[in-house]
Amino acid sequence: MATSLGMRNGSNGNNNGNNRRLSRKRPLTPIDDGISDTYNDRNNDYIWSLDESSKCPKCNFIIADKSDPIFPNITLNELIIKHRRRLDIANKCESSNNRLDVADILSNKYDDDMILADINFLLESLSEKKQQLELNSKSNRLQLLKEFLLQSKKNKEEQLNDLKIKLDLLTNDLQVVEENLVKFSTTSSATNGSIGTPKANSNVSSTPDEGASTSENIEFGEEADLPLQKQDGFNGSKYVYTTFKSQQLRDITLNIDVSVILISILLQVNPRYLASHSITERRKRLSIHYEDLEDCYFTIKQSGHASKNDSLESFTEHLSKFTRFDRFRALATLNYGDLYNHSSIVSSIEFDRDCDYFAIAGVTKKIKIFEYGSIIRDAVDIHYPITEMTCSSKISCISWSAYHKEVLASSDYEGTVALWDAFNGIKTRCFQEHEKRCWCVDFNKVDPKLFASGSDDAKVKLWSTNSEHSIASLEAKANVCCVKFNPVSRYHLAFGSADHCVHYYDLRNTSKSLADFKGHRKAVSYTNFVNENEIVSASTDSQLKLWDLDTPYCTRTFRGHSNEKNFVGLATDGDYIACGSENNSLYLFYKGLSKQLLSFKFDVVRSIFDKDSRDDDSNEFVSAVCWKKGANVLVAANSQGTIKVLELV
Repeated sequence: MATSLGMRNGSNGNNNGNNRRLSRKRPLTPIDDGISDTYNDRNNDYIWSLDESSKCPKCNFIIADKSDPIFPNITLNELIIKHRRRLDIANKCESSNNRLDVADILSNKYDDDMILADINFLLESLSEKKQQLELNSKSNRLQLLKEFLLQSKKNKEEQLNDLKIKLDLLTNDLQVVEENLVKFSTTSSATNGSIGTPKANSNVSSTPDEGASTSENIEFGEEADLPLQKQDGFNGSKYVYTTFKSQQLRDITLNIDVSVILISILLQVNPRYLASHSITERRKRLSIHYEDLEDCYFTIKQSGHASKNDSLESFTEHLSKFTRFDRFRALATLNYGDLYNHSSIVSSIEFDRDCDYFAIAGVTKKIKIFEYGSIIRDAVDIHYPITEMTCSSKISCISWSAYHKEVLASSDYEGTVALWDAFNGIKTRCFQEHEKRCWCVDFNKVDPKLFASGSDDAKVKLWSTNSEHSIASLEAKANVCCVKFNPVSRYHLAFGSADHCVHYYDLRNTSKSLADFKGHRKAVSYTNFVNENEIVSASTDSQLKLWDLDTPYCTRTFRGHSNEKNFVGLATDGDYIACGSENNSLYLFYKGLSKQLLSFKFDVVRSIFDKDSRDDDSNEFVSAVCWKKGANVLVAANSQGTIKVLELV
C-alpha cells in the first residue's frame, strides 16, 4: 500500500534513479538500530522499486503520477498482522475441535506478538477446557457403568424368568408324580393284601410242608419251567430262569427282598437282575449324568411339541433307558485272523434277517459265517464258522438281504460288488463298474432286489439282484464312504462323503438332494438310520452327530471316543448308539444325551511273533460293531481280529 503526500522534484528524482541504476546494483538491506526489516529498510526498498515500475510492490496499485511523494504504510500493516495473530491464538484456545499447539506457545514463535493478557486468556481457556474434559470423562464412565448395570439387570431378569418357568414346570411335574405315587402306593397295598389272602385253587399252600408265600419257602415245584424271554445270556442263560429249584430260590432269597422276588415271579425275570437294577443303582447313574439329564428334561418340556403329560412321560422314558444299563458283559470271544495273517482287521459285521447267523469280513479277504446260538451255548471260546468264503481282495463291507436269508452282498478294495449264497459259500454274481475302491454296500429293507454301493470314484451305484449291470448312479462331489437306505422306504437313501456332509436323496429325482447335513469337520465315515426320521453319522473328527430329516441342523453331538483316521464302526438299535474308538474301546451312547453312557475295553492279544514289538495298545482300535435286532446284545471287533459278543446288563 502506498500513499501520495506531496510533490517532489521529479527531475532530480529521475536523474538520481538513473544514476543509481547505472552506478550500482541493489544495495544491501540497511539495518536501523541493529534490527532488520525496519522502516528505513522498507522505505528504501519501496523507493527503489518505484523507480523500476509504476506499480506498488505491495498492492499493485498503479501510481500514475510519480512526482507525488510515496511512503509505504508499514505501521498499519504491522498492526493488522499483529491483530490477526492475536485472533488466531484466541480461536485456537476457544475451539473445542482443535487442540492447542503447546509446542508453538512454549517456543518463541509468538513472543513478539503475545502480551500478558494473551497468556491470562490462554490459561483461563485451558482451565475451562480441563474442567470440561474432566466432566466429560466422569460422564462417560458413569454412562458406561449404567449400560453395564442395565445389561446385567436384563440378563438376570431373563434368567429369573427362565428359572421361574423351570421352577413352575418342576413344581407341576412333581405334583403329578406325587399323585401317581399315592395311587401306586394304594394299589400296591391292595395287591399285597390280596396276595397274602389264601385261595382255594391257589398253587401256593398255606402249610409249610407244601410251601408258603414267604421268602424262605417259595417253590415252583421240583423242576418248574418258566417261559423263555428273547434276551440271551452267557452260555445259553437267560434273564429268565428256565429252571428254578427250591434250594436255588432259597439261596437267592437270603439276599433279595421278598417284593423283588414276587415281581420277578410275575414278570418271569431273574430276581438277581431286578436286584441289580434297583433304585439305588439307578440313582447312582443318575447322579453321574445329572447335568445332561437336567438339560434333556427342560429341552423336552420347553419344546412345545407334546402336551404336559406326554412330555413328562417322554422324559420318564429317557430317564429309564439312560439308567437301565451299567456295564457290558462278555458272552463269547471269537478270532477272525489266523496264524498266517498278521493283519486281521475286521471291516464289517452283520446279522442275517432273523439274527440266527452273523457274518464277519475284513482284510484277510475272507467272509466267515457263524451261528449265534451255538456261539452263545459253547462253554469254550473256540468257535468255527459254518461257512467261509474267500474274495480276491480285501473286503470293506457286507450286507444281508432283508428278505432272502441266504443272500449276502459284499464290497472290496478293488471296487467289486458281489452277491453270495452265504450258506453254500458260492459267489452268485459279480459287479465291476466302480473305478476305485468300494467302501460300502447296503440292501434296501423294503425292496428285496434293490441294493446300493458307494466308492472312492465319487459315485453311488444302484443295483438289482436280477440285473447284470447297475440300474442307476448318483454323482457325488467327493469320495463316498458310506451309504444307507431309509428302513421304511424303497426310494430314499443317505450317504456320507469326504466333503464332510451327509446327503439325503430321493431316487425318483436324483438331480438334486432332499437335504445336505453340514456340521462335521472331516470326512463322514458312517451313516445309519436311528429311525425313519433320524440319522446318526460318524466322522474322523471324533464326533457322532444326530440329524432330523425335517431340520437342516444337527440336533445332538456325541463326544467321548477317539476317531481321527480309521473306520471304527457304527451301529444303533433305535435308542442306543454304539461306535468304536482308536483307544481299542467300544463306546455306547444314548440318543437323548450327549455324553457317553458306557465303554468296553478290548484286551491286547500278543502273539509269539510280535511279543516284543507290541508293548501297548496305542495302535489298536475297534473297527466294526453290529447290534443284534430285538436284544441288548452287540458284536464288536477290533484291529487285531478279536470279536466280542457283548451283553448290556
